[in-house]
Amino acid sequence: MNGVPKPLSALAATALLALVLAACGSGGGSTSTSPTTAGTTSAQKEGGTTTTAAGAGKKAGSGGNKGKSSDSGEAREASEFVPKQHSDSGGGSKQFRAPKGFDNSIQDYGEEADTSERDEAAVVLHDFLDARAEKNWAAACTYMAKSIIQSFETLAAQSKQTKDKSCAAAQEALSGRVPDSELAKAAKADVGSLRIEGDRAFIIYRGAPQGTFYAISMSKEAGAWKVAALSGTPLN
Repeated sequence: MNGVPKPLSALAATALLALVLAACGSGGGSTSTSPTTAGTTSAQKEGGTTTTAAGAGKKAGSGGNKGKSSDSGEAREASEFVPKQHSDSGGGSKQFRAPKGFDNSIQDYGEEADTSERDEAAVVLHDFLDARAEKNWAAACTYMAKSIIQSFETLAAQSKQTKDKSCAAAQEALSGRVPDSELAKAAKADVGSLRIEGDRAFIIYRGAPQGTFYAISMSKEAGAWKVAALSGTPLN
């Protein structure tokens, strides 16, 4: 992946988190467990796909996970998060290519994944973004790569300003004060491509504002895709 620009990495995220913790600390909440695997299904729809989480409408995640809502102050468990259905247009990475002479390293990364693989990764991204939009930090952690979770927890463990050392508390410290409208805007994603190489990949998607293309890194762990960045990086 040399020369490939990366969306907000674990290193960048922890550096930002360090500033947040030093400034205001983070308390309350509770512990989070290892990420769970979200099942997926997909169906063709008007040339694109409709992606849903298996068992949509049921509670997702591990019942022991808890987060804290910055708005209500009430603890939220990962099991309270209910995945939503999303429609993705698909179409591959060609539609996202920049003009000749500009950087297309992500658009050319690895190989284009098949539809089923893309849909599996898309469901994980949608669930991650939706969980963050609901400020259910514990649920969001279940869709994150271990590298980011471990970075959060390691940094939190070294901080004297926070008693809660969990992934959920670390996410709240980073994003808990972000307006709901901004988190909702960030959750608007129309996945068009998954560029894959081994257990690493990039999802390329349309987001807000309209007409903006983003890429976000993904990693496969124990056969399931996980989000390997906190946010997408604009490509245009």
